[in-house]
Amino acid sequence: MVGRRQIHQAIHSRMMKRNADDDVIQWDQIVSTLVTELKHEVASYYGNEGSDVEKMYPGFDYHNEKIRARLSRWPWHRSFFKAIDYLGLSESEIDSVVTWWGTLKERQAYEKKTGTTVRDTTGDDIPTWEEVQEMKQEALKEEEDEYDGINPYTLNREEMENMLKEADRLALQESLQQAALQSHASATALRIQQQFRQAEQMFGYARE
Repeated sequence: MVGRRQIHQAIHSRMMKRNADDDVIQWDQIVSTLVTELKHEVASYYGNEGSDVEKMYPGFDYHNEKIRARLSRWPWHRSFFKAIDYLGLSESEIDSVVTWWGTLKERQAYEKKTGTTVRDTTGDDIPTWEEVQEMKQEALKEEEDEYDGINPYTLNREEMENMLKEADRLALQESLQQAALQSHASATALRIQQQFRQAEQMFGYARE
């Protein structure tokens, strides 16, 4: 717990690791830098996607571990999270400080004021289970329509005989190729064996 000291002063001191009153970088400057980092995060995350209201009120939840992991790639947010973790601040203590642009509390204040809800469109481009199954069925149907297969029931006798002859010809050709390879391998092995025996006889190492 922070005690009587103001929470933002404790965070400030921890981030600067100096006395907040003596530091040249004031708390307002830190907040301004944090807001700038949030704007960069919104620009890089949403790009041309998302609604204008959502970009204006992104509602980053500083208690959400995934959000914290995303924002920790920015140096001042990384320092801020380290400070509040070191101080062991409660959620209510953090919420009392984190009220600047882009935060969840700022979005909630806007929703309460306008009576509207800012819809999160982050997952809109992720299809549902039903949509995935429909896409699979459509892809399968397209493959079946495009398949240039042969239906044996639509062939006449002459076409069937030609197909069988072609299949026999290909099978015979493959068999001859395999036989030729085996014959070549056998001939090579025999030639090597003969050369080895000749060498043994020349050097007097022939075996009985």
